[in-house]
Amino acid sequence: MARWHHLYWDGRTQRGRLSPAGRYLVVAGPVGGPLRRVGRIRLHSHEFPVDAPHGTRGYIGEFGAPRVDGRTHEGFDITAACGSPLVAVRAGTIIKKAYDPELYGNFFVLKGEGERRTYKYAHLIRPAPVYVSQKVRAGRRVGSVGQTGNAAGTPCHLHMEIRTHGMLLNPEPLVNAWDW
Repeated sequence: MARWHHLYWDGRTQRGRLSPAGRYLVVAGPVGGPLRRVGRIRLHSHEFPVDAPHGTRGYIGEFGAPRVDGRTHEGFDITAACGSPLVAVRAGTIIKKAYDPELYGNFFVLKGEGERRTYKYAHLIRPAPVYVSQKVRAGRRVGSVGQTGNAAGTPCHLHMEIRTHGMLLNPEPLVNAWDW
C-alpha cells in the first residue's frame, strides 16, 4: 500500500538563501530508490503589489515626471479602486511605517530579504496593518490603495518607490515584469 508524504518547501536553498526565480522540476521516489518526475513549478521572485484590477496614471505618474515645485516624481503610480488590497512584493522586513501629510500620506518601507532593495508603498487609505521590524512573506496583505498625503484629489493609487543602496530605481520596468 502506497503512503503519501507531504514536504513543504519555503523557497530557500539548503544554505537558507532565497531560491532564484525560474522553473523547477518536482521529483519524488522512495528513500534510496529511483526518483521520477512528478511535476513542475515556476517560482517568481516578486509579486505585483496591487492584488486587484489596476492601471497607471500616465505620464504624470511615471518615474522622473516633473512636479510644479521643481522636484521630479521618485516613484511609479499604479491606479486601482480605493481600498483595493496591496501585497508584499517580496519577503522581507518592515523598516519604516509613518504618516507624512505633505507628500506620502500613510506609507511604509519594506526591505527585501536576500537583496539590497527597499520598497516604499505610499498613499495608503489607512495605516498599514504591519509594524516596524515585522517580517512578511511575499504576497501577504500589507494595506489598501488610497489617496492620502499629496494624492488627495487624485485617482486612488499606489505610489511605489524602489531603492537599491539608497539610490532610486525606475520602478516601472520592474513592476511590469511582476504583473504576470
